[in-house]
Amino acid sequence: MLKNLDCKKFNRVLHRKIEGKEKIVEAQWELTFRCNLNCRHCYLARDSDKKELSTKEIFGILDQLRKQGCFWLCLTGGEPLIRKDFLDIYAYAKDKGFLINLFTNGTLITKEIADYLKKYPPYTIEITLNAITKKTYEAITQVPDSFDKVMQGIKFIKQRNLPLTLKCNGMNINKNEILKIKEFTENLLGKGKFRFDPVIMPKMDGSKEPCDLRLTPDEIREIEYLDSDMQEQYEKNIKFPKNEKDWYEQLLNTNHLYPCAFGRTTCHIDAYGYLKICQVSKEPCYDLRRFKLKEAFDTLLNQLKDIKWATDSKCRRCKIFYLCRQCPAR
Repeated sequence: MLKNLDCKKFNRVLHRKIEGKEKIVEAQWELTFRCNLNCRHCYLARDSDKKELSTKEIFGILDQLRKQGCFWLCLTGGEPLIRKDFLDIYAYAKDKGFLINLFTNGTLITKEIADYLKKYPPYTIEITLNAITKKTYEAITQVPDSFDKVMQGIKFIKQRNLPLTLKCNGMNINKNEILKIKEFTENLLGKGKFRFDPVIMPKMDGSKEPCDLRLTPDEIREIEYLDSDMQEQYEKNIKFPKNEKDWYEQLLNTNHLYPCAFGRTTCHIDAYGYLKICQVSKEPCYDLRRFKLKEAFDTLLNQLKDIKWATDSKCRRCKIFYLCRQCPAR
């Protein structure tokens, strides 16, 4: 007999049951690399030679994910709502019982889409709001009137009392608005509904242009230490759980390149149907048009286990590696 649990408790119970096992329970899916915005910090790069998955192909992979026991599904992009079949994909995933986390820029949310999401609500919606003024927001998106559209989208979601989080990428062009975005979010949605990420990555095609927007460590520290919530979160993050630290150290001692949790219980699928360990790791990957999901996942894990450190990097033996949690893909 099933008990009623909130999602956070359910997630903890689920991960305890599969501890030590390699099983997909979470999947992140870039439904498209297309976007209606042209954000200066975006790391994605489209490949004109490749074709996005069709609706039918996506349905087939969703069937396989569900069969493997996946519960959590993050739908992202690009901008996922730019796909004309987005609601068809969303409805199919809901019908399969996935707990859906929707990542969107919010500018394409209409009354009709908001009404549909109200009728069939996701676990949460996350909208990126990188400025609280039109001038700064559109300096980042490089699209006129995009600020008015995102604010309208946020309004539609809020009016329907749907679960919403607003998140912000820290850059040198919006650094003076970050705490104002947090204040706006808390006034609108309450505490705990704002996320700040200072990490800006190079583009997937190798271009380092977005890196020019990075905040300096001192600028990040100044922002976080001006806000008690951010300071508390920072101090919590540097207190690495002992059991997880022990696991990381064990991996480092065995010379594995990937000392991360991704790949054991999670997977990433890109817009062209390639299964990967995460969104920033391009290789190894497996084409789900050619391979069944389970075969691809098992092969990917075995291949990742065989990848060793190729150099004697300083990161390899660093005593405080857990503070930055180095990512080989980045």
